[in-house]
Amino acid sequence: MHPRILTTQRVLIVGFGVTGASVVRYLQRHQVAFDVADECDQHVAAERAENLGCTVHSTFDATTFQRYDVLVLSPGVPRSHPAVAEAITAGVAVIGDIELFAHSVEVPVIAVTGSNGKSTVVSWIAHALQTAGIKAVACGNIGQPALDSLLGDADVYVLELSSYQLESTQSLKPLAATVLNVSDDHLDRYDDIDHYAAVKRTVFTNAQYRVVNQDDPRTWPDADSDVGDGVEERFTLSLESISESRWHRVLKDGKPWLCDDKFALLDQSELAVPGEHNAANALAVLALIEALAVPFTALKEGMISFVGLRHRTEYLGEHAGVRWYNDSKGTNVDACSKAVSAMPGPVLLIAGGLAKGADFSPLQDVVRRCVRLLVLIGQDREQIRAQLAGATQIVMADGMHEAVQICEQQADPGDVVLLSPACSSFDMFRNFEDRGEQFASAVQEVLAA
Repeated sequence: MHPRILTTQRVLIVGFGVTGASVVRYLQRHQVAFDVADECDQHVAAERAENLGCTVHSTFDATTFQRYDVLVLSPGVPRSHPAVAEAITAGVAVIGDIELFAHSVEVPVIAVTGSNGKSTVVSWIAHALQTAGIKAVACGNIGQPALDSLLGDADVYVLELSSYQLESTQSLKPLAATVLNVSDDHLDRYDDIDHYAAVKRTVFTNAQYRVVNQDDPRTWPDADSDVGDGVEERFTLSLESISESRWHRVLKDGKPWLCDDKFALLDQSELAVPGEHNAANALAVLALIEALAVPFTALKEGMISFVGLRHRTEYLGEHAGVRWYNDSKGTNVDACSKAVSAMPGPVLLIAGGLAKGADFSPLQDVVRRCVRLLVLIGQDREQIRAQLAGATQIVMADGMHEAVQICEQQADPGDVVLLSPACSSFDMFRNFEDRGEQFASAVQEVLAA
């Protein structure tokens, strides 16, 4: 919805976290009047009302919501919330920050979603393009909110999108878009994994180029329902399926190389980030950038100099022959499995937190093969222990510092200690970054000993 239209509407911002605050700044820049609703105490609401110069509602109330023409919904507030659902039924328009972004952005957008790897791929694309001299801005569900990023100078926006953001987005027209993968996540918010996948695939609607993971059928767009009329081409990628995929991997002189349909471009061993999942991420990066027609010669330096993200299989150091890795961003079962598989030795794994309705039994095989000790923390640790019983030795810890101490005592030279929780962090920590920082702080005590 264009801000010119919003100037004639009664607008309510629902949720006042990072995204809600960015919506406030955006509407203020465009001289759009608004009110705010956020679940908070009356004192906080009064203070915000004074600072913002608007009405601040401290509860989510259906009658209140229906007095507005437009709700700008923060991603953390589900459309199924009774007050929101009743407003939708009453004809109130419900949009999100990305819908506002879509009506203001004036340069190409590369849109990335998926259960795992979004932040890595978005950051890698931005890094590769910036190294090639192109002003690429990574934003959205990573780092800077999308609406705040519009204040900068960009040749292309690389937009990370969560399923929550996609729920309230209709008008985004990416130059290129992808669903990297789909695995059990956020099933406390969706009916089942197919519902979750269908929301993810809406990123393809109106995309000019689609990048499709040939190895994951849940990412495949449905030609009848998921894709608009503007699609020109589909790029496919696969680590194994050469005949069906434009971007793939082959063995050359006994080494795995990343290739397009004509050339072997990059020796996988040159990548600074380890693991099969990062080989797939690299293919996605190359396939998405292809829409911009940037020659590989300009991209190679950025492809091999990308060292990964904090809290994503981040190497912290080695002590007494034991290596320590922080994968606090591994917030679901699939991410945890990939992180464990990428490790260079027997693993002592710290996991647990809020399960979000996930089934942990798919971890049985990788835990049995790779994990020597599983240390569980967090609210749903008993559920995880029950579903992984018999796969390896399991112990419980009451907090992060105790979990690190247990691993320090039990680790042998050649082992790896890995934090990869397979869970959300909000039972014990502010967010996954806070969880990772607390882990890193405890590990630093070990490394300094």
